[in-house]
Amino acid sequence: MRKRWMMALAGMAALGLVACLDGCSQADAVKAASTIHGYLPTVMGLASDAAATLEALDPSDVQEVQAVNSKVQVELQELESVSGAYAAAPTAEGWTSLQSVVDSLVSDADQGLLAALAIKNPQSQAQVKAAMSALDAVVHVLDGYLMAARSPDEVKAAAANRSVKVQSVVRYWSQGDWQRVEQAFGTKGEALAGVEMQLGF
Repeated sequence: MRKRWMMALAGMAALGLVACLDGCSQADAVKAASTIHGYLPTVMGLASDAAATLEALDPSDVQEVQAVNSKVQVELQELESVSGAYAAAPTAEGWTSLQSVVDSLVSDADQGLLAALAIKNPQSQAQVKAAMSALDAVVHVLDGYLMAARSPDEVKAAAANRSVKVQSVVRYWSQGDWQRVEQAFGTKGEALAGVEMQLGF
């Protein structure tokens, strides 16, 4: 049932994304950057929540996840800067920087969730998985907003460079993760996260 729901979601999102990829403009890119910039406080809050969860656990259990989450927090600060700068004064260099930061952020959020799943202490794993899956799901929504403004070649290159395929992490997103994404961004945001499966991410 869940697999069918996700496939349907990806299909619906693909229709909207294809329409944009056929005629995206700088205005689309600026809109994507502005949308990302506007939602960053929510994403940063989830990264802070994850950090607080990690700090309360045995460091030997969560050392790898802590390192990854620290990278994510740095990248979110950088994304705040580059998305705001691009929205205010779009340039080719700014667009390249924005894509680069989002790609790094997605890769690290995915790695953080996979690292959480590798924690041996079952109680610690459950807590960290909940925090990192929530963060990972929202990061993929940001990625979806950016992807909707990328050219077909940019989308293809981003998919080819991903070290973790979305199918490897999305199965660990709980229903609560999806509901949180829905509450924060609405159904459109959730659909944009799901479209990555359709494009080979």
